[in-house]
Amino acid sequence: MKTLSESLMDLAERVKKFEESSAEMREKNRATMQARKEELTSTIEREGSELEKTAAELREAAQSWWSDTREALEHQIGVMRADFEKWQADIKAQRAERASGDGKTAEPISRS
Repeated sequence: MKTLSESLMDLAERVKKFEESSAEMREKNRATMQARKEELTSTIEREGSELEKTAAELREAAQSWWSDTREALEHQIGVMRADFEKWQADIKAQRAERASGDGKTAEPISRS
């Protein structure tokens, strides 16, 4: 049987090995966590810049679409105005023609 001092020495040696192993594991885990943190930081920065780029592209596309749409609408309104002015001119010409042919003054045409 071992003496108490020998048992205490064995126990102290095991505790020392456990402490060393624990310290090594803590350091290994810290290094792993630091590497993971750096990886995540890099990913977040990259994804953030890609998001900003995509948002800028979408903003530009929306502005371009709105500009094109506005121009198309303005063109269509211009065509409609020209048609309306032609229609009014035709009506005035018809009235003038009737007035000169009848010898009467032109009466307004009612829209009903």
